[in-house]
Amino acid sequence: MGGERFFPDEMPVPSASAETAGWWEACLDHRLVVQRCLACGTTRHPPGPVCPACRSEAAEWAELPGAGTVYTFTVVRQAFLPALADTVPYVVAAIEPDGGGGARLVSNVVGCDPEDVTIGMPVEVVWEDISPELALPRFRPCADGGAVP
Repeated sequence: MGGERFFPDEMPVPSASAETAGWWEACLDHRLVVQRCLACGTTRHPPGPVCPACRSEAAEWAELPGAGTVYTFTVVRQAFLPALADTVPYVVAAIEPDGGGGARLVSNVVGCDPEDVTIGMPVEVVWEDISPELALPRFRPCADGGAVP
């Protein structure tokens, strides 16, 4: 485990379920994925047991390139935990990943001033290794201002 940390250890971690296990396994390998229906091709996130479009239970994990755009966001200015007092302000954003077929991921935009985040901003994934069992995708502005190849 290594790499940059963006949030303190006291930040609550998400919980896994049978439907999300594949997502978390991919994250641990630093792979960004979305669930794709094998019957109709609809992508979805968060993962679920059935396709919301056709109700099929057949799905696969589609790997994404790790780039996308900020669909919408909010700047959190008040710490909801005392441990986050030194972390605010921070950005919570809905990211529309390239190749995601319209699926959106809720994460954080890091590596820039929250005031510089804009809707439509190109971003790339950066992984935060929380523990040997958990890695979370965060997003930072693309270095060249455009999409990652």
